[in-house]
Amino acid sequence: MGDPAPSVLLTDAQERSAPAACQSLSRAGYRVGGASSERPAPGQWSRFCDERFDVPDPRGDSREFARAVAEIAEKGRFATVMPGSDAAVIAISAHRDLFPEAVDLGLPTQEVVDACVSKVSLMSRAGDAGLAVPETVVCADRDEALAAAARLGYPVLLKPRRSAFTEDGSIRQRPSLLAADEGALAAGLSGFGRPFLLQRHFSGTLISIGGVSAGGGLPGLAFSRYIRTWPAHAGSVSCSETIPAPADLLERVGKFVAATGWEGIFELELIEGEGGEFAAIDFNPRLYGSLALAVSAGAPLPVIWCDWLLRGRIERGVARPGVRYRWGDADYQHVWARLRDGHPASAAQVLLPRRRTIGPYLRARDPAPALARFLQILQMLRRRLRGS
Repeated sequence: MGDPAPSVLLTDAQERSAPAACQSLSRAGYRVGGASSERPAPGQWSRFCDERFDVPDPRGDSREFARAVAEIAEKGRFATVMPGSDAAVIAISAHRDLFPEAVDLGLPTQEVVDACVSKVSLMSRAGDAGLAVPETVVCADRDEALAAAARLGYPVLLKPRRSAFTEDGSIRQRPSLLAADEGALAAGLSGFGRPFLLQRHFSGTLISIGGVSAGGGLPGLAFSRYIRTWPAHAGSVSCSETIPAPADLLERVGKFVAATGWEGIFELELIEGEGGEFAAIDFNPRLYGSLALAVSAGAPLPVIWCDWLLRGRIERGVARPGVRYRWGDADYQHVWARLRDGHPASAAQVLLPRRRTIGPYLRARDPAPALARFLQILQMLRRRLRGS
């Protein structure tokens, strides 16, 4: 008998990225475990997930989360751990001392991880790599924010200083908020931590670059253009399509990732301005939401990374253009919004079926993650009704 297949433990199996990560790894011969602090977790419902584990929420006691993951990895003989959220990356990196030497986390130094989850550091590295950066102000309180917004001009983007930040002893995550006026900005300041960032709104087309940084290069890449986000302004991608990689942009992306020192899976989000310039707005050093698009388009990023980390080989993959991604339960909210605003033709465009379109949950041969997602939505609706 040959050696057993390497094993990979995914955290945050409740996230959109988990089913695609499980599928790609399993088909490449890896044994896959899924850990989650929530139930149901779509990744755990996948037939490509071999083992399922409950862990604490990394946003609570980060050390207890890391301890639980380390114990699972050791007892289950998992060769590596693949974080699925910013909070998990931060917790595992900060408490890497809990993991046995047999578990190869593949993480760069703590200093590099801290810089990669810092939006302030992102701006510095992007500028050095030849990417534009929207003007950004670090604000300590409400008065500084209102003064900065008056100078930048509305609308402005409100962002936390880090993708996940510590407040009141817990790790918090907040998406960006687009504030149209002074009232919206003042109302939205709570929950972003101190200090926070205020950024000039940079209009244009959103571009996602998912990839793998390994062996001094970028063996895995997936370029895509956002078609819609939800919420419609400053939201997560709900519909996108893979595009060819512009050679000049690819060079700058390589310089940027090299400057961060990051190794592993990542997503860099950019805005393409009307003049053709590219401005960096976010960097996610982990599995990211629309990972299913890269996997389905021929760039199995989890496999490329694990092959390098655990098998010492570089397998290259670049996503082919023309493949679409749709996060259905988010994208279809555009239908109701456009009907409400009196635009039925525009609403019909959202419903129009497209060939070569994939989603994060539903697969003909793996339908259970879609059912888990449906149950997740029911849980969210119940919580909202109880809170109303």
